[in-house]
Amino acid sequence: MNKKFLSAILFGALMVSSTGTFVSCKDYDDDIENLQGQINSNKDAIAALQKLVGEGKWVTNISPVENGFAVTMSDGTTTSITGIKGADGKDGTEWTIGEDGFWYKDGEKTTSQAIAKDGEDGKPGATAPSPKIDANGMWVVYEWDAVKGEFVEKTTEISAQGTSAYVVKKDGVYVLHIADETGKFQEVTLPATSDAFVVEAPAAVVKVKFQTAKWQPAVKNTTEKAKKAYKTLTEKFTDLAGIAANAIVKQGGELPILVNPANVELTDKFDFSLQLAKGKVLDIALSNPVKGIADDWKVNNGSMSRAAKTEDCLWTLDVEPAYNEKDKKYATTENEEASLVVENEKGTVVKTAFAYQVSADDVNENVDVNAGTVTYAPTIDLTAVDAKTEKAGIIYANEYKGKAIVKLRDQLNIEQYGLSLDGNVLTIANMPANVSGITVKLNVIALGLNGSAVDKDIDVTVNQDIQVAGGLEDKNVTLSTEKVSGAYTQNVLWDVADFQFTTATQKDAFFKAGKTMSVYLLDENGDKPETATYTYTTDDNNLAQYKSDGKATATSYSDFAKFGFSLNAANYVPGTYAIVFEATDGAATIVKSEATMIVSNPKAEDIFKLVPDFTTANVLQVIGDYTTVNNKVVYDLEDGILAPDFAGSDVTYIDLDHKAWEEAMGADTEMGAIDWIDDQGRLSVYQNAWNGDDTKANEYMLNKERNIRATYTLYGNAENTIDYDFKVIVKSSVYTADGSNVTVKAITGAFGKEVNMTSNISAVYALGINKGKALTLFGNAGGSTQKDVTDYDAPKKDAADKYVVNADATPIEIAKADLIKFGMTVDAYTALGADDKFFLTVENNDVTVGGKNSTLKGWETIMTEVNKYYTYNNGTWGDKSDLSADEKAARDASAEVALFKAYKDKLAYDTKKETVTTQAKPASDEIKSVTFAWDDAKLAEKFVTSTTIGTDGKFTAKAEADIKASDLVNGKAELKVNMKVTDKWGMVMTKTYTVTIKK
Repeated sequence: MNKKFLSAILFGALMVSSTGTFVSCKDYDDDIENLQGQINSNKDAIAALQKLVGEGKWVTNISPVENGFAVTMSDGTTTSITGIKGADGKDGTEWTIGEDGFWYKDGEKTTSQAIAKDGEDGKPGATAPSPKIDANGMWVVYEWDAVKGEFVEKTTEISAQGTSAYVVKKDGVYVLHIADETGKFQEVTLPATSDAFVVEAPAAVVKVKFQTAKWQPAVKNTTEKAKKAYKTLTEKFTDLAGIAANAIVKQGGELPILVNPANVELTDKFDFSLQLAKGKVLDIALSNPVKGIADDWKVNNGSMSRAAKTEDCLWTLDVEPAYNEKDKKYATTENEEASLVVENEKGTVVKTAFAYQVSADDVNENVDVNAGTVTYAPTIDLTAVDAKTEKAGIIYANEYKGKAIVKLRDQLNIEQYGLSLDGNVLTIANMPANVSGITVKLNVIALGLNGSAVDKDIDVTVNQDIQVAGGLEDKNVTLSTEKVSGAYTQNVLWDVADFQFTTATQKDAFFKAGKTMSVYLLDENGDKPETATYTYTTDDNNLAQYKSDGKATATSYSDFAKFGFSLNAANYVPGTYAIVFEATDGAATIVKSEATMIVSNPKAEDIFKLVPDFTTANVLQVIGDYTTVNNKVVYDLEDGILAPDFAGSDVTYIDLDHKAWEEAMGADTEMGAIDWIDDQGRLSVYQNAWNGDDTKANEYMLNKERNIRATYTLYGNAENTIDYDFKVIVKSSVYTADGSNVTVKAITGAFGKEVNMTSNISAVYALGINKGKALTLFGNAGGSTQKDVTDYDAPKKDAADKYVVNADATPIEIAKADLIKFGMTVDAYTALGADDKFFLTVENNDVTVGGKNSTLKGWETIMTEVNKYYTYNNGTWGDKSDLSADEKAARDASAEVALFKAYKDKLAYDTKKETVTTQAKPASDEIKSVTFAWDDAKLAEKFVTSTTIGTDGKFTAKAEADIKASDLVNGKAELKVNMKVTDKWGMVMTKTYTVTIKK
């Protein structure tokens, strides 16, 4: 005996898959997937071993190596799984059970005995349970205590800190102990060789009961009917005569086991026994291995006691405990758990965990029989449990070894359906096609374990599915974007016509049937959960039946056209759902059908949009806030996205370019190295040149497109999320690459004078909500100045001071159409000759036409009226500030005001001084600085007093006398100026223009 136990800080992960050429009954692939999720670093190694196992290889050796395990396969290949060191950074600890039955640590014998030495009848003692780790992280072994006659725990001084898996090889198998996400170790048992096999108990504790009763037919059968029934049974089953009165009668007792691999066939050539931890072999015979669940195990009072199939590698053994005449009782496991020991023809011995309890169940109740419901088939075993109804046709309680006499009792019933019986097997020759079920009338005489008898009439229900060619159609459902009665709901409907009913009887039965639609959300492997995710029923009124319009409720089978349920988007997540639909009439199934429903979210591009005013070529144009975070421009991305109200407000953003950089493990100098999303979920980028010449290339982030992902929850369901991917670019609201938003008008200065260039320079915003509006590049200090303005009360006059004149000293002719407005009478106006002309005078002018006298208003008269309403306001001509409503009305009706507006621009005037007060005005906040520099300082030095231009944009030209005539071209000098505008985003815009200096 050389049994090994290996521990390692790392998984022996592949052990869950290290089987031979057999087909495993357990889903070891799932175990491996779970381990891969925990230890990603071993992914490739595990995959390689999986491939070998799939080719029929098995594990021949596992040994500790530095930082992990070395696994040797049956083809000779060795794979090392490394990457996670133990708490002390050393190899895993190796434990073995030596030939002497003691635990060995790293080859050194301990005082802990691992094999019981007091096995009975020369049989070997039991093997100690596998070691474990206590709450303090120390190894605990089990050693044999000869005094107590059992294994006891012994805490060693060996630390197990950091251990997540270990393996024990004993009793012909590997037992792999793997820590789950809670830290609890789960066990996986595997064969050690290609011809080895594994037996396991189906559960941690398996209770196997057999029934016993005192045989008392005389006491239990007191009525004439019961006595007659008992007599009939004894005549049928002659072996009953051999049972003595008051004898202890036993029946039943079946022990279930799981056997791996699937191709192992248990036969009577195998030896089976039950052994206690102390090594005692119990006097309980185990025999007759049967694959699957035997009838007695399956049926308990007519109901299925557990779910199992023959392909599940589940076997049952008959349990025959020995009867002790002295104690008058049968052998049991004595209130302990026993291990099942199995030895095959080759002598290979394997054992289960200590899981089996065998005990007696004393029966005192009399036999009884009741009717059940079964599904139609041409022949039906009335004692077998129906897979659909989970009931047998005849339900026995406390019966003895199935000893019963079953008869058909109604001749009309027999002839109507063509019924016949062969033992417990019912034949139905004439099952009607258009009924959901029939009743079969039986008489049953049954014997009980205690000798009681019963004679009873029962009516067994035989259900029938309506045979239809069609069924539910598969559905593709996109969650609704339209709110109905305050919720995002939509009807998911199926057509009755899809079932292809052939008769009105069928359709009527379907209409009247109770309907259940169970909806199961499949997992990532496409597997259906045990419990329905959602259930809709006609009984609960959430599965509705409609007329053809899908809105009005159907009233009978004749107008029944559609059925279905209302799907609330808040309750569903995208995925594949299995639909199981069943229509029943009582216990009878009318129709059963299954379909698939694929639920999807609406497309992100259909429900999310970038704000159009902020978007160019499908790229969100961001200006951002440059004042919140030093050296950064930040922006709340939600301000740039139009989202529906069913998208949650709790949005997360991911910089996809940064994510791709992380996955590619890119260089720190790449653009993706910087995450554009800050810890508050805002877009956050560096201002260009924020760190001067030390600014890194990947910190110049303006005017560069970036890929961003916004993740929203939908419909208030935290489990339903959707990604919206878009591009964003951060720009300055005042910057253009070509400076096109800055306008420089012709700048001309005079020799010997100061020149202020800023008065001829203007700018507008390039982007954002102020796009196109005036941008103030230069501030001013404010104050008062004298401004020359037009003096409308001082028009230019001719030499005689009679007429007002224009700039050419020409009198202003009054248009013939205006003469009446100026004061000419109608009589005079109608007497005008073709060559008559009149001119605007300073004062009123008396004129005679055709002997008719008129007075034409002069400019002074006009201005007297105009001055009532107009004046200069801070240097600008306009309304007086305190005009009343009546005065404004009089102004608008004034003939003089109308004449002033019509003729004021025709006159020439003197000027006068007006005081103009300006308010101090800073440059727009977006402007950080504006600087000027001569393009050619040496050239400028010839014409200006200083080669440095102040930030106010002013310079002084040299006097003409100080300039060489030869340096002038056509008596003037032209100098180029470079103006640099630096904004708060760190962008620099250069504008070059020409200044002309002349006399």
